[in-house]
Formats: sequence, structure tokens, C-alpha cells
Amino acid sequence: MVAVGNLDKVWLAVPEDVAAEELQDAFRSYFGAEWAEVLAVAEKSFTYNAANNAYFAVRNLRPVKNLTLEQLLEKKGIGRPPNIIVS
Repeated sequence: MVAVGNLDKVWLAVPEDVAAEELQDAFRSYFGAEWAEVLAVAEKSFTYNAANNAYFAVRNLRPVKNLTLEQLLEKKGIGRPPNIIVS
């Protein structure tokens, strides 16, 4: 199954080597949302999440039944696979 939506924000200036509270404060400032409320792996350790160097937000995410990634790429005329796939 494929899910589609609208890319809302991309955060590439993620601070490095900061405490959990500082990273979560910076996350809240950038996205306007609490880390634990929107991050899919918030329950994992801080060390697990601190290794991320980019985050992005998607709005209007919805599943599209009976559609594979290959079919979507073909339909959109995209011959190459995407650089990032989030699951």
C-alpha cells in the first residue's frame, strides 16, 4: 500500500550533540508540535532519535489502496526510485 500527502516542512538544520530537552525544544520551535505527539519513534531512546539529521512533516496523509510504489512512479513518469522512503 502507498500513502500520499503534501510535504509541509523539512528540517535539515538539526542541532548536533545536544541534550534531549534542547533537541525537543528546537523541534517544537521548528514544527510547532511536541516531539512525543508527532514523532513516530518517540518512544525509542533519545540516542536512537538523536542520530537523525533531518526531519520532515507531511500534511493530509492518506492511504491509496491497490497502488504500489512502482505503479505510482510509473503513473507520475518518474523512472528512478525515491531517495527516501519512510515506513
